[in-house]
Parts: sequence; C-alpha cells; structure tokens
Amino acid sequence: MSVREKGFTLTEMLVAISALGILMAVAAVGLGTLAPQFDLDNAARQVSMVLSQGRIQAVTRGHRVIVSFDEGEATITDDTDHEDLATQTFSSHLSVSASGDATFTPVGTLTNLEPVTITVSSEYGSRAVRVGVIGEVQIQ
Repeated sequence: MSVREKGFTLTEMLVAISALGILMAVAAVGLGTLAPQFDLDNAARQVSMVLSQGRIQAVTRGHRVIVSFDEGEATITDDTDHEDLATQTFSSHLSVSASGDATFTPVGTLTNLEPVTITVSSEYGSRAVRVGVIGEVQIQ
C-alpha cells in the first residue's frame, strides 16, 4: 500500500488559473461599461450635495441663499450679503441644466412656489435632482 501525496497537479493548477483569468477579463469588461453610469450618478450626488449645502447655509446664516446652475457650474450665493459662498464645477462631458435657481429662505424652504428640477445628462442618459417647496432634495 503506497501513501498518496496530497496537493494539486500542474494540470489542475493551470486549469484553475486559466478559469480565473477568463472570469477577471469578463468582470473588467462589465465594469468598463458601467463607468459612464457611475459618472452620471456621481454628478447627481454632487448636485444634491450642493443644494443641501445651500439650504444649510440659508438656515445657518439666517439669510436667503441662491443656488444657481450655469454652464457646468453651480454657485451658492448669500443673497443678503451678495457673497459667493461656494462653487462646484462638473465634469466637462456632462451637461447640467436647471428649471430655475433654487432660492432658500432662512428656514430652509424654497421661495419658489413650485419645485426646482436640475437635470444632469450625458450621452449615456440623464438623472434628475428635485428640490421640493419645503426644501427637501431628492435624486430621481
């Protein structure tokens, strides 16, 4: 009776490594096609954060604060002191457009009587960010 050695043969190792290589290649191709969607989602989150920051500044300062979007850039402005508080620039391959400026009151609501919608778009699709009249920000 002979003792059989434990372990993998060279053939088994080559088959396992080949299979792993094929799986990694397929995963890399799949992730590469998702990158544009990730960029779009990231830009929508950036728009949401800028709007939330504008609302917080309005409440904190006790002033009206305007968040405006123009040519791939968002600007937060204190309407009382006429001071630019922050600027956010978006990627050049994305288009950012708004139905109007989001003007927040000192209590965090919009001065507009209707919601403001900001649309982020690229050749791969679009995402909308909506600010309701009570100041809530939602990515749709």
